[in-house]
Amino acid sequence: MTIRVKTAAFLYHDIVDHPSESGFQRRSALAYKQTREIFSKHLDRIAESGFTPKRVFDIDFGQGGKHVLLTFDDGGKGALYAAEELNRRGWQGHFFITTSLLGTSTFLDAHATRYIHSCGHVIGSHSHTHPDIFKALSFARMMSEWRTSCDILSDLLGAPCLAASVPGGDVSRRVFRSADAAGLRFLFTSDPFLSPKRQGGCHVLGRVCPKADIALPEVQNLAEFRGWTRELVRMRVKTTLKTALYPLYRIYVHYALQ
Repeated sequence: MTIRVKTAAFLYHDIVDHPSESGFQRRSALAYKQTREIFSKHLDRIAESGFTPKRVFDIDFGQGGKHVLLTFDDGGKGALYAAEELNRRGWQGHFFITTSLLGTSTFLDAHATRYIHSCGHVIGSHSHTHPDIFKALSFARMMSEWRTSCDILSDLLGAPCLAASVPGGDVSRRVFRSADAAGLRFLFTSDPFLSPKRQGGCHVLGRVCPKADIALPEVQNLAEFRGWTRELVRMRVKTTLKTALYPLYRIYVHYALQ
């Protein structure tokens, strides 16, 4: 019997005590900003699970097993603190960069991005411009977003960009095909599933996004591969509603992201 790989991947955004100092400043981003104290408590709970977070590059997808991964979207300045916290614990993470924002006031600059990479963490693409609803783009525009971002990061780091995460969280089979066609080998979504999928040569991985008000025991449960089915059901209900009310959803996204 084949034992499938399972990945419990956590999705974080800004780790910052003062929200105005890092990342996107729109109202909808506030719910995803964690204070340093709360983030440290999350890491403590993940440590208690007994799993050591690793890089997706170091997983043998042909051998099966369970793995915990830590990921950080957007590339806000708070990512530098997050990387240092992981360094202190001897852990490795994944930092996905919106490359059009590199060097702007609340986002990482080239020097900080190179430093995080030099510590052994994965630097990947979070698209070039962070489109609000990525799956609504044409296939050609998706390809442009991936390739532009990956080219910038490859030039910056002197290494190929092989991993990415989807901005906005809205995915489709066409999104997966675009990532594979762009040469990406690992694509992280915002859907909470444990068993990675394949699209051509690209592994598609799910993630769960713990907000600041999540109960700490629940963080540990998720790191122990418990509670993911409940999170997936919640996500599917939201996706069904967004699909059924798509015109209204587009209006909501337009105003929520101002």
